Formats: sequence, structure tokens, C-alpha cells
Amino acid sequence: MKSHTIAETVILPACQEIVRIMFGEDAVSDLNKIPFSDNIISRRIQDMSGDIECNIKSKILKHKLFALQVDESTDITGKSQLLVFVRFINDETIVEDVLYCKELPETRKGQDVFDVLNSYLEYCGLNWKNCVGICTDGAPAMTGCLKGFVPTAQKQNSNVSFIEKH
Repeated sequence: MKSHTIAETVILPACQEIVRIMFGEDAVSDLNKIPFSDNIISRRIQDMSGDIECNIKSKILKHKLFALQVDESTDITGKSQLLVFVRFINDETIVEDVLYCKELPETRKGQDVFDVLNSYLEYCGLNWKNCVGICTDGAPAMTGCLKGFVPTAQKQNSNVSFIEKH
């Protein structure tokens, strides 16, 4: 929960002291040339996140089939977050990773969950026809018989299996 400026106010001074003790003042001046502004830190975080997302998407697209674990949770500010984990086979190994985290709109209905996730899957080029399973916590918004997330997803792929975990 710290801002990106922690690099300038905490990390840089600590690194300067370490470098000063180990290598001397000349090395500290070299260290001071490294940019630590909040914009640079934020951009590096976004770049790393984008790279991770790209790698996961390409692996899923390569092997086609995937399963989703979907959960709606409330963060410390009271906002509803959609968390989606993905499982797929990569080089004969089952891989599980975070696929997506997004704030949900004001309502938390199954259709809202489906719309948010469906939009992301379309953005990634992933098709519901390749989804072999969905796991949820069994909340009514997820499993409701007509308007829950799972029945809505099953309209896209009637062969997708569903597991409810408590």
C-alpha cells in the first residue's frame, strides 16, 4: 500500500549506504544516476505486468484448452474485485497462474461478472469453446440457475464442466 515514491525515500538511501560501505563514494555517485522517479517505477511495473500477461496469453493460445477459477472478492476499500486464475497444460505440466484482476461495476450479478471476463477473453483472443472447466465458490451470483455466471458461460460452451469449491 506504499506509493511508487518509496524507491526515492526508502530504497535509494538504503542502497546508497550499502554501496558506500562496500565500494566507496565513487560508486554512490554512479548509483545516483539511476532514475527512481515515481513515473519510471510505475512504467516499469506496467511493462513487467504487460510482459507477464503476454507470455501467459501466448502459452494458452498455443495449447488452446484452459480452465478458469473465478472469484469475486471485496477489497479493503469495499470495492468488488473479479479475480480469475487460469489452468492450462504447458510442456506436459499443468500450469496455474493469475489471469485477470478487475474491479467490477457497482452490481455483482452473474451477468456483470460474465461481461467483464468475456470482454477480457475476447481481448486476449481466447474462446469460450476452449474452456474445459470453471471453478467458483458457489455464491449465488456465480451459480444461480438462470442468470448466474456459470449458466451464462455455459451458453457459450455447453460442454464446459463446473466445480463448486467452498
